[in-house]
Parts: sequence; C-alpha cells; structure tokens
Amino acid sequence: MISNTRRPLVTTLPQRVLRLRFLREIALVGSAYTLYELVRSLSAGRAVDAFENAEVVVGIERALGIFTELNVQVAFLGWGVVMDALSLWYFWGHFPLIIVFAIWAFHSHRRHYAWTRNAIFAAGAIGLVLYLTFPVAPPRLVPGGGFVDTLRGVFALQYEDSSIVNEFAAVPSLHQGFAVVVGVTLYRIFGGRKGLLLMIVLPTLMMVSIVATGNHWWIDAILGAVVAVVGMIIATQIERRAPQIVRSLRQRTGARAEPQAQRRT
Repeated sequence: MISNTRRPLVTTLPQRVLRLRFLREIALVGSAYTLYELVRSLSAGRAVDAFENAEVVVGIERALGIFTELNVQVAFLGWGVVMDALSLWYFWGHFPLIIVFAIWAFHSHRRHYAWTRNAIFAAGAIGLVLYLTFPVAPPRLVPGGGFVDTLRGVFALQYEDSSIVNEFAAVPSLHQGFAVVVGVTLYRIFGGRKGLLLMIVLPTLMMVSIVATGNHWWIDAILGAVVAVVGMIIATQIERRAPQIVRSLRQRTGARAEPQAQRRT
C-alpha cells in the first residue's frame, strides 16, 4: 500500500542562517544603492559647473593627446550592430551584471563576495565625493560636440525620464570602476588563463562601451579604474584585519561574560 503522506520540509539551522544573511545583504546593498543614487542626484542641477568642468577635462585630454572620443564613436557608428551591442552592454554590463554576479558569488564564493562588496562600497563612496565636488557633463551632452546619444536607439526609457538620475556624474566612471572590481574578483576566484582573460576582457569591453556611446571621457575611465584600485586596497585591508577584529571582540565579550557567570554562581 502506497502512503500519500509527505515528508515535512525541515529547515535546518545552517539554511536559516544562510537565508538571514542573504536577506541582510539585500537590505544592506539596497540601502547603499538608494543612498548612492540620492546623493549622486544632488549635483544634477549644477549644469553650468558641469559644462565648465567638461571643458577642463577636454583641455587636459588635449594636452595629453588623448582627446579622441569622437573619432572612436564615429568609427563604431559605421558598425550598427556592434554599436547597438555596446549600447546594450553599457546598461546590462553594469548593475544588472553586478546583481547576477553578487547572487552567484554570495552562494558559491562567500569570501570573495564580501571582498567585492567592500571594494564596490569604498569605490562608490569615493565616486560620490567627486560627483558632488566636480560635476562633469558627458560627451553626448556637450553642445556642438558632435556626439550621438546611442542609447536612445536601444532603450525607450531615457535619462531625463528619471528624477534621480544625475547626468553630470561622469568623473569618475563607476561603470569602469565596478567592471575592474568584478574582473579582478573573477581572477581571484578562477585564477589561471580563464581568470586572467575575464579580468582583462570585462574592463576593456566596458571602457570601449562608455567611450563609444558618448557617455564618458577617457579621463573618466582612467579615474574610474584608479578609484577601483583604491576601493580594492581598502577591501583587502578589511579582509586581512577582519579576523583579528572578530577575535578581539570575542575575547572582550568572553571576558565580560565570565565575571557575570561567577556572580551568578
């Protein structure tokens, strides 16, 4: 006789802990992203400063001989499919990719996930300070610059449709910075040729994308990478010192709990 009774689903303690940690991370990252967007939007109304600073950026690039953004975009505009792919990557290769990567890393590579999260938080914080102090208009908004806003051809929703998007947050490019962090994390996880390939391809593809679409200057990409490096250094220091901090807290907690236990006895 076949029994129709089903086994009860039992949630083990490790599963509950994992679930709580995952929910905690969602709350932490969600709060950080909301704060990031709100603070980032504070300089959205400084259009005059943003265009003046864009002229400063162009002047620096001319002096360095790297003012070639328009030439890059014109070259890619001749390849419609490639240009559309770069425009799509500019969007999907940023936060959507980071979200997918974060979920995978959280479940499969917890230590590397924590390092990446801390690096992105640190780089993002530095970026916000620069956005507030030095707003810069992207190439596509510069009057008479000749740049095309290529994202208009692939997305119905535009920047101006959002009340919190800051179009003058060009320097540094956190598209570039976060791509560097994710690329380095993949190298930390996989190592070897596979990891090295991913570490090179992801940031390179993002750099081409942000320039070809007219959303960033070369200097934005360079400073984005620099900010990423600083963020990764901070994350590494946290990773190295975290065990010592936890051990110290446990010792202090134990030292406080011991006298209390003696009093009860």
